[in-house]
Amino acid sequence: MIKVRLLFIGYLKNKYLTDAIELNYEKPVRVHIVLKEAKISLADVWLIKVEDTIVKEDYVLAKSSEVKLIPII
Repeated sequence: MIKVRLLFIGYLKNKYLTDAIELNYEKPVRVHIVLKEAKISLADVWLIKVEDTIVKEDYVLAKSSEVKLIPII
């Protein structure tokens, strides 16, 4: 089981009315699929950080991860 925890930074906390969302997957998944299932617009996100690495939306999450979403502003 892969647990993905999305952490909202800045104004995204207010826009999505939460600090974090947790999703579970049976197999590796790409970041853009996680964002789509969580109903998060890529237009709001400037940087995506997995642990301490900046990644693109096609990055594959193969293990449980904390994903920080940093807003465009």
